[in-house]
Amino acid sequence: MTATRKSNQMIVYSIFIIIGSLLLVAAVASMKNRMAFLNKGERAVGTVVNLEKRKDDEGEFYYPVFEVRTRQQERMEYKSSGGSSFPLWKVGDTRNFIFIPGKPETLVHLSYWKLFGWSLILMSVSVDLLMIGAGYFLLSGYFNV
Repeated sequence: MTATRKSNQMIVYSIFIIIGSLLLVAAVASMKNRMAFLNKGERAVGTVVNLEKRKDDEGEFYYPVFEVRTRQQERMEYKSSGGSSFPLWKVGDTRNFIFIPGKPETLVHLSYWKLFGWSLILMSVSVDLLMIGAGYFLLSGYFNV
């Protein structure tokens, strides 16, 4: 193997390690923020009060609208961004929510994916990149690459 090719490979795998490390730091920071949100947040139950029907090129879609009441009996409205081609929700169905008191814009469904989805995706991509990059440097002598 030529020295130039080996040098280019080292640069590529070094970039894998750098990007993997940055993604891992971002994932840990995101996870830490979400854990703080869970600790500080107030939980509430939302009730479906309406099903919005929207039409587009692909047909009709139903989006649930929730009314969420806080401990102080304040009302907040949450319009779901996810719809379905047939109504999955019925008026009166309930779902758990979490939000920071005094900040209604932080209201989200209390679900594992909504809270930790992006953190886990970043973490899995970062671990893959770190394993590929570190594997090259750890095993290149063994395989004479």
